[in-house]
Parts: sequence; C-alpha cells; structure tokens
Amino acid sequence: MNTRSQVNLCIKQASFCYNMMRFLLPVILCGLSIPAFCPVAKAEQWAQWRGPDSNGVALQQNASTQWSATDGIRWKTPLPGSGISSPIIWNNRVFVTASDGVALNELHIICLSRQDGKLLWHRRLWGTAPTRYHGTKSSMASPTPITDGQHLYAFFGTGDAFCVDLNGNLVWHRSLASEYGKFENRFSATSSPILFKDLLLVQCDHYGNSYVVALNKNTGVNVWRNERPDSWLSWSSPRLAPVSGSSAVELILCGSLRVEGLDPATGKPLWTVSGMRHECIPTPVFGHGLIYAVSGPKGPTLAIRPGGRGDVTQSHVKWEYRRGAPFVPSAILVGDYYYLIDDQGITSCLNAVTGKRAWQKRLPGGYTASPVATRDHIYFANEGGQVTVIRAHTPRYQQVARNDIGEPIFASPSLASGDLFVRTSRHLWCIGGQTN
Repeated sequence: MNTRSQVNLCIKQASFCYNMMRFLLPVILCGLSIPAFCPVAKAEQWAQWRGPDSNGVALQQNASTQWSATDGIRWKTPLPGSGISSPIIWNNRVFVTASDGVALNELHIICLSRQDGKLLWHRRLWGTAPTRYHGTKSSMASPTPITDGQHLYAFFGTGDAFCVDLNGNLVWHRSLASEYGKFENRFSATSSPILFKDLLLVQCDHYGNSYVVALNKNTGVNVWRNERPDSWLSWSSPRLAPVSGSSAVELILCGSLRVEGLDPATGKPLWTVSGMRHECIPTPVFGHGLIYAVSGPKGPTLAIRPGGRGDVTQSHVKWEYRRGAPFVPSAILVGDYYYLIDDQGITSCLNAVTGKRAWQKRLPGGYTASPVATRDHIYFANEGGQVTVIRAHTPRYQQVARNDIGEPIFASPSLASGDLFVRTSRHLWCIGGQTN
C-alpha cells in the first residue's frame, strides 16, 4: 500500500471513530446521568408525578407558549367524574385516573391515544374505603399513577392500589385501607406512588395510623412496611435522591414537622431534619446535590444535603428561606434557580445554590397545580384556567405569555416531546407540540 493510500485509510478510520463517538457519547452520558433506580429512561416519557426526575421539568425540549381555548389545541377529550391526578405519558399512550359516584368510590383508569385523544381503553374499578375530600381540589383520584413501560400502578384515596398492564388488564389489587385502616384526613389521600427497582413505594400519612409501605411491583405483596406514629397529616409524595460521591439512593419523605431519609430497599430510617409545618403537601425537588423541601403556609424552604445519619438539622441544612412558602403547589428547580408559587399567586425565584432571592412577583388567580418547565420556559397554571409562561434561567422576571383555556385547572400539567397536557375540571387537553 502506497503512502497516499495509507493516509486515505487513516482519514477514513479517524472519520469513522469520530462519527461513532458522536453517536455513542450522548448514549454514554445519558446512561451516566440516569440513576439505576429511575424507571424512566427516555426524555420524551412523562411516566410519573412530576415527570422523569420528579422535578416537574422536561429539559430536552420546548413546548408551545401561546394558545387559547380554540387556537393551538391538538385535541381535547372529555373525562368522567372528577380528579386532580396528572396525566402520564408513555410512547403513544396517555393515562389518567378519575373517580365518580355518590361517594366517589367508582374508580377509573383511562388510556387515550396520544395522537388524537381517542379512547383506547377504560378500566372501571371499585374503591373499598372512600373518605372525605375537598369539593373542588381533591377526589379519590388525586394521586398520579406511574408506569414502568410494562405495567401501570394507580393508587386512590379509597386506599386501593391497582396494577394493570398497558392494555388495562388487572394484574393485582391491594386494599391498604381494609388492611391498615381508612384514611382519615379532610382532603383525601393525594400522595403519588413511586418506583424503586422492583418496589412500589407508597406514603400513607393521615390522622389514623400513618405508614410507608414497599410493595413488590409484580405481585403487590409487602416487602417492608414502617409505621410513622409521629406523622399525622401529610399529602406530600415521596421521592428518591442520590447521595453525592456514592452509589447510595435515599427515599425522601416530607411529613409532620420534619423531612426524613430512609433506605428504599429496606425502609431503614437514616436521618431526619426538623423544620416542616404540621401539614405537608408539596413534593421535594432535587438538584445541585441538594433536596429542596418546603411546607406552608408561612413555612420554610430547606436545602438539605442527603447522606446524613441521625438528626442532621444542624449539620446538613445548607440554607433556609422563610418567605413565600406554598400550602399546596410544589416548587420547581430549573437550572440554577428555584421557584416557589404560593396558593395566592406570589411567586419567588431564589438562587438554588445560595437561597438568595432573585425576584418576587404576584401572578393572577389562586393556585393548586404545581408548575412545570421545559428547557427555556416555566408554566404556572391557576385555578381559573390561565397559564402564565415565563422565561427560565434568568435573574429577572420575564413573562412570555398568558393563556386562558377557559376551564378551571387544579391538576398539575404534564409534558412530553413538545406536547403540553393540561387536565381541567372537564377535559384533558393536548396543546401544540409535535404530531408524533
């Protein structure tokens, strides 16, 4: 082989290696960035409460910022009964739960086509122990379901946990209320289940005997169950958080007066931080190696380092902020900024690393839904049906749009591949985005 041929061969080999690295590097980085415990491996899925990382953010995409009740709408589909559970999205399917009947004990799991909103299947179930609920802000279908891509897991305020396959066939059912007592609180149960490996984790805090339980996701049987005698009222959902510098993962629970870290595999208590209010509703978010937990009204936001042992209130709280705490909506972390919106619309933007306030602004209306975000924008949906869109990643308030959908919104929106899914009091709406 002459010199010119050798050079050409080397160039071809180098080009091949370069192109292979361009293809493989995102895959490698994606594999490193998605923890092994996370059931969601694709950015375009929204498979659980608050999305792929439980933070309410879909960073790899943008979505529509302007629409009305008639413009920019891909489809809208009527829903039976009531519910404030968020829709979840897996591939070409959208799943949502509802409840109706005199006691709201007639339960529904509904599967819609993501393409056009048409009904694919509708599973009707019965709740065993309906409880009290708020007339507009909750029902027996307040917890958001979760899927691992093979099965869907739904938990209801009646104390029932169901597993169905993605065609709606029942796999197993557990009546936790029949076994451990009916839920006793005034807003029904709203805590959404999460998955860790082969475990379905459910937090059940109420005026009765509170507990957290890990069910085998394939069979529904208990793997472990911990009593929570000092947690008497909470609607917050559990979340998982990795520990910096190790392979450890912790189960984070917000409950009465404190935040707790547990071993999700065994339920073993690891650490506690004091400072929450008696009643906790918002779900914590995670980023920058910190757990951001808030409870209100007029409670604190605590930025907590995971990985402690025992009472770590004095040693693991990096910063504390004592203004703007919501009672119902969860906060959101987008890049280097942490955003709070309270029930009256007062919105605060904090530096996520230092806790210092960047800006504060009052948005119109009252708020039950938690905000969601794309790569560049944050969406705040009020109870009157208006969604305010602001620009993310900036130390100043920059409003992009305010859109009125014309129906009340109490459920938190969902995002997937540029589609914004909004559940109102009567419909599920798909706004803008791609045709998939």
